[in-house]
Amino acid sequence: MRYQKKLMRAIAIILTAVFLLSLTAAAVEPVPLPDFRLTNADGVVVKSTALPSQGNWLIVYVQPRNQFSDNLLKLFKRDQYPALAQHAVIIVSGSTDDMKFMQSRFTELALATWYADTDKSAFTLMKLTGAPMILGIRQRAISWSLSGILSDVNVARSVLNTWLQG
Repeated sequence: MRYQKKLMRAIAIILTAVFLLSLTAAAVEPVPLPDFRLTNADGVVVKSTALPSQGNWLIVYVQPRNQFSDNLLKLFKRDQYPALAQHAVIIVSGSTDDMKFMQSRFTELALATWYADTDKSAFTLMKLTGAPMILGIRQRAISWSLSGILSDVNVARSVLNTWLQG
């Protein structure tokens, strides 16, 4: 009976690893950043072509009044993510008022660039599956993504900081 439980556990672990590797393999091929429109704090519509095109940077897509989005943004402390604010575009799914509200709550990210996805075109065209999501961008292409809750903060910190150091 013990042997059978160990065997079942080993099979489950192997299947999980194969599944995760297949997801990773799908994420290896960069996907071009689609054309979408965002709105800045002044209400000016900005095309995605105006987003950074040089180096490694991040899109952090969040929802207002969402515990998981709030928890993610709370993790981004300057001392732990020294280059994040200068290399992050934070997109709030909602109105410019929603974006301004979130921006006022997360002052550690004041140097980040903030936009509102008022018509959800960024969400749709980037084929996001939910929020929060972090997208690693290089040369106007999505290289990788993290979605949902970060299960291991130390691994996430290492991944993000290594990406931003480029």
